[in-house]
Amino acid sequence: RIAHAFLLTGVRGVGKTTTARIIARALNCTHPNGKNSVSASEPCGSCDNCTAITSGSHVDVLEMDAASRTGVDDIRELIDGVRYSPTLGQFKVYIIDEVHMLSVNAFNALLKTLEEPPEQTVWILLATTSDRLLPTIVSRCQKLELRPANRQTVINLLMNEHGAEKEHAE
Repeated sequence: RIAHAFLLTGVRGVGKTTTARIIARALNCTHPNGKNSVSASEPCGSCDNCTAITSGSHVDVLEMDAASRTGVDDIRELIDGVRYSPTLGQFKVYIIDEVHMLSVNAFNALLKTLEEPPEQTVWILLATTSDRLLPTIVSRCQKLELRPANRQTVINLLMNEHGAEKEHAE
């Protein structure tokens, strides 16, 4: 079962926005894992939906920067589109970056939609920490806390990738 709202938290540069876009691709990919099934968890990266989401031009994936658009009218503008079904993808995905910057009235407007979201709508909220968010918002989200990888993990991943590329070249 897919959560109707995700809350991604973590320090700057940890990959919250990138992770949100990967989730959007996984939800809307038409050929996950190269198969013709939408039940797989990894997006193919090459179908029309994946390429449009990656380029930021997919009509069903809407991104908003709450640091510059903090008011209730900005949220109402997003919420007005929730009632419409997705155009190209299976899900309409709303990504709100810096969600902790929203005004109290904007949070209250968002809360009603998070309580009773349409079936084909997924909200992805991004914040550095969840302690500045209303508990009622946090309780309605699947929370994922992202942390920077330690140095040894990065080295191991790079070494494994280098070994795989070396084998592939031979």
